[in-house]
Amino acid sequence: MFGGLDIIEVTGRIVLDSWSNPAVEAETVLENGAHGRALVSLGNAGKAKQEAELVSDWLSEAILFEDASNQERIDRLLLQAAEDKTMEGKSGRYGVLAISMAVARAAGAGLGLPLYRYLGGTSAPVMPVPMMSMISGGDAEKGIDLLELMIVPQGAETYSEGLRMGVEIYQTLKRLLALSGYNTSTGEGGGFMPDMKSTEEALRYLMDAFRLSGYKPGTDVLVAVNAGAERLYEKDEGVYRFSKESKKGGIPINRGQKDMIAYYLRLADGFPVCTVMDGLWKEDLEGRSQMMRMLEHRVLMVSDDFFAANGTVIKMEQAGTVTGALKMVEKARKAGHKVIISNSYGETEEPFLADMAAAIHADYIRSGAPCRGECTAKYNELLRIEEFYHKCR
Repeated sequence: MFGGLDIIEVTGRIVLDSWSNPAVEAETVLENGAHGRALVSLGNAGKAKQEAELVSDWLSEAILFEDASNQERIDRLLLQAAEDKTMEGKSGRYGVLAISMAVARAAGAGLGLPLYRYLGGTSAPVMPVPMMSMISGGDAEKGIDLLELMIVPQGAETYSEGLRMGVEIYQTLKRLLALSGYNTSTGEGGGFMPDMKSTEEALRYLMDAFRLSGYKPGTDVLVAVNAGAERLYEKDEGVYRFSKESKKGGIPINRGQKDMIAYYLRLADGFPVCTVMDGLWKEDLEGRSQMMRMLEHRVLMVSDDFFAANGTVIKMEQAGTVTGALKMVEKARKAGHKVIISNSYGETEEPFLADMAAAIHADYIRSGAPCRGECTAKYNELLRIEEFYHKCR
């Protein structure tokens, strides 16, 4: 019987995320000597010093001498403390998440359990399929109009094999783009940002990279589209503006609701698209419902609000706490949705997502391209989990 799981110390500090923005790191120490550490990026939110002070002072006071293994109570106390500080004009939500994750890691260590086992129980971990970014967009000057094109190695028998397939395709795509005279600099999530005429052209390059790597499109590897429609939508005009496609084509390309649905249908007809994420403006409930009816039999429609979808993307920053993330997973499962555990903008080397994905038997993990430390930290941790589990069987 393990004891001494009471929290005796909580420390907050300022560190850096992958985009050199401030991040807050929380560290917790338990009575039995176990400790846990976790990082959360502040993105462009700023107020790093304030978040670190909240962790070390007010938030830590709320959970000192509490049992670290009672995650739900810990998270409730943290949220209450943050709410009190919000009323004073302070936030604390990033600090809450950092502490919540650090406490979970410390509790697992205090019980002699790896994090994924502590979060998921005694059942064997189910390895997620990696959704790996290949081509990025959304930038004001470079890349395609859509936010991201990802690949899904559905033909792999193991997680490690799927990751290897993604690495091979990524490297092949890089050489193919370079030979074609495209810039191979990377954007958000590590995907390449070639200045192409359209998304269709980018998808054709992806298909070539599949084949040159020895994989059959639609059989071995599929495509996931993260549209990022919120960035494209012009509320005043009620259209989705494809500025880069317009610039290359020489004529304005603005798509309305029906045009966008037809656009996704065309992509799904021409390429092995298995997933569309954030395809329409979130407040366009009518359009999202119509798109769901037309595409759900052939494409995974993914959102984070459970509306007009058969897949749910879960981000720790949105969930707010470890308990919040687990409740989102439970809700998604009850709705019959596929679950995607996803990274966020301005990530860090924090691998918590990997353990969460294995613990809750996520269908997919989205952690960017198979490059850059903030992305590969998650993919590498899953390799360790897979290896550890196979050794213990």
